[in-house]
Amino acid sequence: MSILDTIFYWAKVDPHRHAFVQPQIVTTYEALADAIESTGDRIEKMGISRQETVGVSILNPSFCVVTVFALLRRGYSAALVNPAVFPLLRMAGVQNLIYDTQGLMLSGGRNIRFDSSWVPDAKPPGAGNTKSYRKPVNAPGHVIMFTSGTTGLPKRVAQPMASLDTLAGYPITCASGPHRKILIMAGLRTTLGFNRVCEVLSAGKTACFAPDTESALTLVDLFGVEVAVMSAAQAMSFVKVKWSYPGYRVDSLKAIFVGGGKIEPEGIRAIRAAICKNVINQYGSTEAGVAALTPFDKLEDRPGAIAMPWTELQIVDDAGQPLPADTEGVIRYRTPQLAENLKCAGTEEFPGVRDGWFYPGDIGLLTAAGTLRFSGRISDVINRGGVKVSASRIEAVLGALPQIKEAAACGIVGSSGLEELWIAVVGNGPVDTGEIEKVLRDHNDVGMEPDEVIVMDDLPRGELGKVQKARLKELLRSRKGTS
Repeated sequence: MSILDTIFYWAKVDPHRHAFVQPQIVTTYEALADAIESTGDRIEKMGISRQETVGVSILNPSFCVVTVFALLRRGYSAALVNPAVFPLLRMAGVQNLIYDTQGLMLSGGRNIRFDSSWVPDAKPPGAGNTKSYRKPVNAPGHVIMFTSGTTGLPKRVAQPMASLDTLAGYPITCASGPHRKILIMAGLRTTLGFNRVCEVLSAGKTACFAPDTESALTLVDLFGVEVAVMSAAQAMSFVKVKWSYPGYRVDSLKAIFVGGGKIEPEGIRAIRAAICKNVINQYGSTEAGVAALTPFDKLEDRPGAIAMPWTELQIVDDAGQPLPADTEGVIRYRTPQLAENLKCAGTEEFPGVRDGWFYPGDIGLLTAAGTLRFSGRISDVINRGGVKVSASRIEAVLGALPQIKEAAACGIVGSSGLEELWIAVVGNGPVDTGEIEKVLRDHNDVGMEPDEVIVMDDLPRGELGKVQKARLKELLRSRKGTS
């Protein structure tokens, strides 16, 4: 059964079951189904060709999901987009945009303003749902995401409905088990967020949304939310806000799924101490879906994950030859979801695919017991005069300093033509750059001074809260007046 079929099933047999919970509003499965039908009617009357992809840039999570599912049910392809990729949409084949924020429009395309009149008013509870819904189009469209990948430039990745429907068959999902209310903090314009909503609705459970971390804590406290899905950056923000507001109750949380970046052991311990002991590490990508997933308590609090039953995962050298256990190298894997996505789009839209394997641009190792240890991004390895150092390790070392709120390290080619170590820091007050240089010079895992330390008000971040290194390099160069 597809996700869309499941939504309309619950709308008929249990219409008042909660589909979405947001601050000050609850949406039932009946209301969700009605909204999908009403929005689909509105879109179809606009005369958009089903061969044209429709971009969706709607801030309200429930309206965003309604619009995407309405498009899919009527046979359109929907592209989940944020304003940063608007200039690239026409080149990516997106000529129509449904939006809800004034001023954010697609240049040279068709812009359609979404408002609440598209969605019917909620009806008072009755005996049941006796409505008959329109049958969906036999050939549903695709969900298209834009991901930065290894280059920092957005690239288009298409997921067919068949790929999304496989999520319900995962042995472990955020909606597994008896838990009914799942908080989705990850943005819906990412697969970490949108695909988890699909898992929740496939199981007939409740997806909870909040606009910020404090609102999320309020939802957990008031509604007894049992599971949360967060990026690594969001999880650390959640910890900090919980420390600042200890009055919020989070004891209802039974599991936290964390993806979208690496968490150092200190961060894992902080999450388990402040929020929930059952932290589940999720490793995957937009292109190939979830590849590995494991509770941290099975890994002795060390970052890692065990490959899903259907995932083929290897560590290889630069030539693509498999490496022995416990040897660090390039991560590659293949999954059924990758195969479905390739059927939909072809390899030309997946530049990370070679010989049927997806190369996410990550470095790691596989232990003899089969545990994946993620080390970082290939692009985050800085080669300074022949000496290689991990940007993520530098960031972890600096993040432990009381004066540092955030730090990001990157390699930038200097005037000599060689890569230099540049560091951006956001302080908790005055920043002593001399201390930063000394700490890094004396640290066993770094052993070098940075070429530049630049203090900033904040760091550029993407949908999942990860620092956008390509954008950061541009900002650092402009601060130093270099090209």
